[in-house]
Amino acid sequence: MSDRLKPSILIVEGNGAVFDYLKACLEGHFVVESAATCEAAITVLHRGKDAFALVMLCCPLADMRLEEALDRVTTDPLLMHIPVIVLSEDRTEGVHALCHGAIDFIGMPCHMPEMILARTRHAVEVSNNQSIIRSVERDQLTGFYNRDFFFNYANQFDVFHKELEMDCIEVNISHFHLINEKYGRNYGDDVLCSIGRRLKECVEADGGLVCRRDGDTFLVYCPHREDYESILHTATLGMGSRIRLRMGVYPCVDKTMDMERRFDRAKQAADTLRSSFNKNVAIYDDELRKAELFFEQLLEDFPRAIREKEFVVYYQPKFAIQSTIPVLNSAEALVRWKHPNLGMISPGDFIPLFENNGMITKLDSFVWEEVAAQMKEWKDRLGVRVPVSVNVSRVDIFDNDLVEHMLRLIRKYDIRPEEFLLEITESAYTQDSAQIIRTVKALRDEGFRVEIDDFGSGYSSLNMISTLPMDALKIDMEFMTNAFKERKNTRMLDAVIDIAYSLEVPTIAEGVETAEQMFTLKEMGCDIVQGFYFSKPLPAEDFERYLKEMETGWTQAAERDPKIKPAEQFAYEALHDPMTGLYNHSAYTMLLKDADQRNIALILADIDDFAEYKRTNGEDAGRLALHLVAEVLKHNFRSVDFICHIGEDEFAVIMTRVNNELKPLIYEKVNRINTMIHQHEEVPPFRLSVGVAFANRENPQGDIFHDADIALQTIKAMKNSGVAIF
Repeated sequence: MSDRLKPSILIVEGNGAVFDYLKACLEGHFVVESAATCEAAITVLHRGKDAFALVMLCCPLADMRLEEALDRVTTDPLLMHIPVIVLSEDRTEGVHALCHGAIDFIGMPCHMPEMILARTRHAVEVSNNQSIIRSVERDQLTGFYNRDFFFNYANQFDVFHKELEMDCIEVNISHFHLINEKYGRNYGDDVLCSIGRRLKECVEADGGLVCRRDGDTFLVYCPHREDYESILHTATLGMGSRIRLRMGVYPCVDKTMDMERRFDRAKQAADTLRSSFNKNVAIYDDELRKAELFFEQLLEDFPRAIREKEFVVYYQPKFAIQSTIPVLNSAEALVRWKHPNLGMISPGDFIPLFENNGMITKLDSFVWEEVAAQMKEWKDRLGVRVPVSVNVSRVDIFDNDLVEHMLRLIRKYDIRPEEFLLEITESAYTQDSAQIIRTVKALRDEGFRVEIDDFGSGYSSLNMISTLPMDALKIDMEFMTNAFKERKNTRMLDAVIDIAYSLEVPTIAEGVETAEQMFTLKEMGCDIVQGFYFSKPLPAEDFERYLKEMETGWTQAAERDPKIKPAEQFAYEALHDPMTGLYNHSAYTMLLKDADQRNIALILADIDDFAEYKRTNGEDAGRLALHLVAEVLKHNFRSVDFICHIGEDEFAVIMTRVNNELKPLIYEKVNRINTMIHQHEEVPPFRLSVGVAFANRENPQGDIFHDADIALQTIKAMKNSGVAIF
């Protein structure tokens, strides 16, 4: 037999005579190599971990005890598949060898070469058979049981330990795909092996079992314990803050329940931690059990709900805001479930549930049909064509019949493909981007327009974004929430709008609830908004009001239905001062009312002795002074601060998400503003008096306007210009 086809054996032996004897016994059937010490052997094995069929340890060893050497090999995930035979003159070492993982023991000296060969071949055959079994029952990376064998062994454990209380535990690595992307797959594999090994060390002493279910998820079945936090701490020792685990525990399991369902409960607990940043362990309890029963009822009731049309489509209007007056642009179809016993059920409860078990395709088809029929009715009865966006789930995308399904639908109801807008979440593209891109291109080739929904919630690279076929970019609602939190930071929001601009597609912002949000988005260049600021989602009959407005105008519609906000109140002319271009008093009132009252500063500024200034210098000089103040204020405040002209010579600046720690900055700004005004050569000199009140001011005497005005009157009374802070 060619040496290339012979299995290789590594003999650890410092005595050349013994090695020569063993080599003579085995060559012809094996390729025999040697290592003088265990450390050298382990290095050789790591370098070619799949090259050796067997290791022979000849005692005494030169550099370590037999037990240590065996433990080093048999517990190393990369080497544990290699069988070990121990050879020694001390027959008592045979017991230690077998107890520490050796596959066989041969007493030396042995004067029967054929026996050494036979037992070596037998060990290799047994190991090969075990490797075949292991490849079926174990995860190739970590060496742990795969899910099915893990459940089998866990059930066997229960048979022999009927009275022992057991825990089911699921452990996930948060955002593991980002770790792979940032540090490489090899590093990610090392993390998985290390965490798995440490989890095993934590529970194996009590007979606990560990399984890598898939990806970054481990399952643990162990006798009941309560030191869950310490297990997580041990599992991530030395990894720093970049690795964060979350753990779901179903403690003291109900053993009448099948193993898969027990671990479903652990997963249910773990899933509650997905959006938590300060909690790592969740326990399955009565509250989760009620939720489980609730979800089971929803699944059971789903077929009837489809059949009886308990699902109702609501429509939330979307407005184009870059025009002078906001214009109804389209609507988004949102499904609601009017359950006969449970009442109105939130889509946040049933949508994820149906996505996980595949029912979402039936629900989506139902919604598409309802929307298409409604669009046809509005067209026939009202003579109005309104585009409506519908959700297309990642499951729908993989339906080979999707394009034909959509085409049949629009032909049936005589609507245009460009009116039937398709929303696909950004995260769907990360599943199988090539397949999804092909499907989306096919839909767009037929005239459908595709909106990327929840943009920013996934983890697409900029390169991938540039290749995605799309007709609009819809900003994830979390961006809105985060951008307008206590410390206002709209840079990410601005960046997303810039990305859309560079891709030459419009941006859509959902979840717009305040004047501050709407005005900020308009200034940033966002094209379309939807949210409670304009309208909540409406049943079809209520949404018709907006369709009628398209013909009759907003003012007439408002007169007909007092619940409608006239769009003219959102018009540019209605919100801006024609002389300075700043927000006017009406806009100021809305912005101040909608601002977070806990984290704002209000700055009131008056031109000193403005009436006398105009008598002395003329009306034209007065107008130039107002223009100069407007320009200087715009130069000195952030683009997200709201600068308003609220009276003849009165200005207001609403600084959002600030506190009185910025007092020194305000003094600096006002001094700079007065310097810039005084040094301007084309306008006769004048001074500003400024009063400021912070939301977190001490000992407030009234509302923030009242206290800012007190500060303003104080500085004006001093006849010294400058700034006073309440």
